Amino acid sequence: MMDSETESFVRFFFACKKRFKKMTLKDLEKYQLKKVQSLVQYVTEKSPFFKAYYKNRDLLDVWNLPTVNKKIMMENFTEYTTLGFEKEELLDFCLRIEKEQNFTERFHGYNVAMSSGTSGSKGIVITSPEEEKYLQAALFSRFVFPRVLRIKWAFILRITTPAFQVSRFGQQLTHFNLQLPLEELRNKLQKFQPNILSAPPSMLSIISKEVQNGRLKIKPKRIISYAEVLYPEVKTVIEETFDTLVHQIYQGSEGSIAMTCKYGNLHINEDLMKVQLLDNEGNMTEIGKPCHKMIVTDLNKISQPIIRYELNDIITISPEKCSCGSNFRVIEQVLGRADDLFWGQRENIADHQFIFPDYIRRAIISSSEEISEYQAIQKSLSRVIIRIQFKKSPENLDVIQQKIANAVQNVFSKYKCIQPSVSVVLEKPERHPKSLKLVRIKRDFDII
Repeated sequence: MMDSETESFVRFFFACKKRFKKMTLKDLEKYQLKKVQSLVQYVTEKSPFFKAYYKNRDLLDVWNLPTVNKKIMMENFTEYTTLGFEKEELLDFCLRIEKEQNFTERFHGYNVAMSSGTSGSKGIVITSPEEEKYLQAALFSRFVFPRVLRIKWAFILRITTPAFQVSRFGQQLTHFNLQLPLEELRNKLQKFQPNILSAPPSMLSIISKEVQNGRLKIKPKRIISYAEVLYPEVKTVIEETFDTLVHQIYQGSEGSIAMTCKYGNLHINEDLMKVQLLDNEGNMTEIGKPCHKMIVTDLNKISQPIIRYELNDIITISPEKCSCGSNFRVIEQVLGRADDLFWGQRENIADHQFIFPDYIRRAIISSSEEISEYQAIQKSLSRVIIRIQFKKSPENLDVIQQKIANAVQNVFSKYKCIQPSVSVVLEKPERHPKSLKLVRIKRDFDII
């Protein structure tokens, strides 16, 4: 199934550059359709799961094939992949390398890692050496590198892979563990002196404070955010600290979804992923409005196929074309995941109403200029907890706490929902225990 492009780093690199600059929307549609029709033909021959799942389906009508999700994939994992690996053997391998922190070890030549996401349910991600190669080519073709002779790129991640440990021809890519104590991380960064720094936005915020307070002296020329939602106020602080744009890589275990161009706009990687955005009735989402569901298809991955795969990410597409000239769609905002939606009980009818996380975020940060960190957790339809940290201890703490609570309650009122009780506590936001991601707007219960 690997074509001549994906077999060669150089060919894929230049093809990615050309497609991004020159492909029309019509060309993209044809390209995506051809790639996925070929992909579907391959997986129905090599994957027992897809052979049965697509039985009696029109394999050429790819955009109407049944969707899959993480639950379906993991329940059928042994049959799902095209490799024939046993699920339990893969899970045992992932648990062992996590325990040993030996992320350079491969499983029969394949890069295999465990993904929990923010849901906490175990997932397995398999990447073949060939897939690693063309993904690196795509990254290097799209990323706007600083004009330096030698790259010193620091990746701050929970886990790493051989792709993030490179020292060749004077170019260095180095992994720093997200779980390192702050003092140790600070010392390692100080010694390494990265000219490219990439980390989740919550960690970039911490590093920014260390630089502002003079405890860390680094001057990266490029900053990259990933793994968490990059909120506008966080982005502003990081950019002001380092005097450079914050670029984004929007990527998960499902594939490389989007990357920023030289103007800092986040473009969907249309030649790597087919991204379908649906509203709550299953129709295409209007441009400029938040989607209800994302369905993604990786156009090239064959080891662990991602075809019509459901994500609950909420994004909005910009109605404006980017100044860079590319026809690849621009993501105006990543609002979070459907798990991060708050829900309210309607005032006059027995119904529930979703509340977008952006309104909760704005209510909190607009309440005081002294807020440095926050996290909102909806425990039930009638109870919300807000964790808050301040830049310095405010004199009128009680007043600010009440102001935050009132602002959040007012969001519910604007949606014509019953106001919940809101507790504002002076506590540090908590990261997800497995993924270590910081989810600022979080719901702890399911809506039936």
